[in-house]
Amino acid sequence: MGAMRRIASFAYITPAAWANGAGETTELVSLAESAALTPDRARWRLSIARLERPGPFSSLPGVDRTFLPTAEVVLEISGTPHRAGPGRPLRFPGDSEVVLTELSEPCFAVNLMVEAGGSLQGLTMIPAPSGTARFVLTLDSDEQWGRFDLLELDTGDELPDRLGAVGFD
Repeated sequence: MGAMRRIASFAYITPAAWANGAGETTELVSLAESAALTPDRARWRLSIARLERPGPFSSLPGVDRTFLPTAEVVLEISGTPHRAGPGRPLRFPGDSEVVLTELSEPCFAVNLMVEAGGSLQGLTMIPAPSGTARFVLTLDSDEQWGRFDLLELDTGDELPDRLGAVGFD
């Protein structure tokens, strides 16, 4: 069995205001930090946003986004409504005009942003850890791992089945 390594923990990072000031986010991995973690891939950013009320998203030109909320939401992306929720991520260009129009309850949203041109191929959010995932973000907590801990897996590493997670290839 390998040696799983915690890269970042949501619980210990101070949130920052969104670029448009309409909410806040906790950045687990910055574009610069990702270059050291995956030098053979396009740079990427991973953050956890707090969604508390309907409103506009910040425009983030130059990245492609994958958005995975922890509760049911509706985003209007460039004028078209799209439903997202647990296990149902949305992908869209970072410079799209995005408005959160419906929110079933206040929740969090995982945001994976990959530099445009690098595309999301090769670094894609998958619904649960698999033998091919290099990184895993916990969606729940247990006695060992906190909610939204980012882990780097080694060969043979496995998370407990009861611990919901998404993986990144």
